[in-house]
Amino acid sequence: MIITRYITREVLQNAFVVAVVLLLLISSSRFAKYLAQAATGELELSVAFTILLNLMLGYLGMILPLAAFLGTLLAFGRLYIDSEVIVLVSSGVSQRQLLRIALVPLSIIAILVGLLTLVWAPEASRKVEQMLYEQRYLTTFENIIPGQFQGHDQTHQVIYAEQLSDDRRTLYNVFIFQRADDNVSELVIKAASGRQYYDDNLQARYLLLQDGTRIEGKVSTLDYHITQFKQMGLLVKQPQLTINITQADTLPTLYLWGSSLPVHKAQLYWRVSLPLMTLIISLVAIAMSQVNSRQGRYARLVPAIIIYLVYLAMLIQLRGEIEQGNTAGNWLMLLVHVMMLCIGLNSLFASHHWRRWLNQLKKMLRKKHDATT
Repeated sequence: MIITRYITREVLQNAFVVAVVLLLLISSSRFAKYLAQAATGELELSVAFTILLNLMLGYLGMILPLAAFLGTLLAFGRLYIDSEVIVLVSSGVSQRQLLRIALVPLSIIAILVGLLTLVWAPEASRKVEQMLYEQRYLTTFENIIPGQFQGHDQTHQVIYAEQLSDDRRTLYNVFIFQRADDNVSELVIKAASGRQYYDDNLQARYLLLQDGTRIEGKVSTLDYHITQFKQMGLLVKQPQLTINITQADTLPTLYLWGSSLPVHKAQLYWRVSLPLMTLIISLVAIAMSQVNSRQGRYARLVPAIIIYLVYLAMLIQLRGEIEQGNTAGNWLMLLVHVMMLCIGLNSLFASHHWRRWLNQLKKMLRKKHDATT
């Protein structure tokens, strides 16, 4: 029990550090993108943070298999370098028992990956898409930035304000251009200030303008009406919001299970593959962590990462084949998992047999060579 807790702590700590570093590297570029959109008024700052937090759930589903792989490799590499595994083996702990102990933290990570890919990440992706839809169709007033012309193609309305109050409710030195739905009539308004208010009776949003000029006319004519006003209410057009989220990565797993579309099948197999990959590739990590003190714990890090990338690349390629309607990709994806499982188990339990067989073969060849000479 003490050994199980010790190895579990080592593996989880290393996996946690790797996951945090990778998450920061991946999310930093996305965070910069959303901050830039918030600076230009395309997104609200609070929404940008919320989107990033939801996206992290999807990132974790991809990061944790690699984190478990590297965490296992580093943890067991240190145990071999410090001869702790030799002490365990001399104390009666077999290779099978060591593997069962290692499966405790790896199962925890695999279960977490399963929850992320099958339940949490799709829901988070759906929330992100919904928030992006809503932000895309917000009124111009809500996203206004002082000193910039802002509008929306659907409302045919452009608003400019030189300054904005701290509570973001009052505009100063306002310019508004509005085109009618028939694309013939135009309206230009200049006002010293404007303040937004909501009319409960009419269920509409208005901009109450102060001290300005209203110019209305038709395109390509000189027939314009100019009106001076002290106070005027202007309807703030709200674009019609239609949310249609059908991307495969945003759909619930149960929906994908009952779907016959190749894209949905590919997404389903991909979600199931990630927790399987977490367990299978970690067996390879345990086998490759068997190094001596002369080699160092990072001696096999590069070859191990290459094996992981090959495994991942094969799964991604087969996911693409399934999306294209290739039904053979279903069995090939399962075959890839079985092949990597056999490689991991063979490396753990049969590698010494292969080495002994190769040594015997070398001796036979050497004796044959000596006999001929």
